[in-house]
Amino acid sequence: MIDVKKYVENMRPVGSSKDCFIDSCKSTSPRISTGWLSLDKALNGGLANELYIMAAETSTGKSAFMMSLAQNIARQGVNVLYFSLEMGSDEFIARAISSLSFVASTKDKSKNKVTAADVLYWSYDDQLNTFKKLSYDAYSEYSDEYFEAYGQNLYIIEAGLNGLCAKDMANVAALFKKSHPNEQIVVFVDYLQIIKADPDDRSQSDRKTKTDIAVTTLKSLASQIGMPVLTVSSISRTNYNDKISTASFKESGDTEYTGGVLIGWNWHGVTDVSDKDKVDAEKKACDERGYRKMVFDVLKYRNSQRDQGVRLLYFPAHNYFVDSNDWNIDYGNENPFDNWDAGLTPTDKPRRKSF
Repeated sequence: MIDVKKYVENMRPVGSSKDCFIDSCKSTSPRISTGWLSLDKALNGGLANELYIMAAETSTGKSAFMMSLAQNIARQGVNVLYFSLEMGSDEFIARAISSLSFVASTKDKSKNKVTAADVLYWSYDDQLNTFKKLSYDAYSEYSDEYFEAYGQNLYIIEAGLNGLCAKDMANVAALFKKSHPNEQIVVFVDYLQIIKADPDDRSQSDRKTKTDIAVTTLKSLASQIGMPVLTVSSISRTNYNDKISTASFKESGDTEYTGGVLIGWNWHGVTDVSDKDKVDAEKKACDERGYRKMVFDVLKYRNSQRDQGVRLLYFPAHNYFVDSNDWNIDYGNENPFDNWDAGLTPTDKPRRKSF
């Protein structure tokens, strides 16, 4: 309960904020680039001090995308706090090494590609009849590249292992900002629904309440402390096989209304259609060509244009993403952005003019 008398005494007319507003308008502080020009255009230059919530089905590359985005930002010298509730740092590093090897092999065919599994696990050698692990020397150059590019600015925090709730994450980020007052910071939380409940808050007895509180906590971190905050929201199975919309965020009321920017993450031809035969055909085609067609769909964006779809290609074997503005490397295929809608009927094709 607030002290109403004190609250009213501290109220000020809007005129008192004129100078502050003018200073804000004249500020030339740049936004933080996502590393992909198409996304920067859709987000009015990049990331601002806002809460971004991306809804996605399982196994669509949402964590791979979020970490790739985090790495793009860290490469610019921006501090990134990545709170991971599912994966450990070794897995993220192995995925990034795989991505770096993939890019190197497209530029130099003599370079070997490695997968995250090659780095993390053992494989069976049929000739030797035993298991063996890939030599570190086979990918050490990519490991060196990884730590040189991201080693000083990317912080992977295993939040699930450490049992951090949303309030803990916000406090960690706020304290980090206090100790780095003149540096930019971006926070990632992967992902929303598996954030632990605050053990000191008995109101978080059900999943919806826990998620609502997490969303409002992250929103306060973004707007009041001042840093971009990005998180992923899973969707209920009732929304599967349909293009993600704002209705997909209904599991938590505050998710839809509190998030400043809502994003749909769709696997084109798979998660946005209901025809099983078409889904199976597209999955088979993806396996054959080595990439998936993904859409980063801006569903809600306060004070800016919404319903913008950004097209990306996702190479899942190597956790690598590329947009049409970056199609300048020989990936062994014709440019798929030129014939994205090939084979679709008029009713299948996206209706938004931004496409």
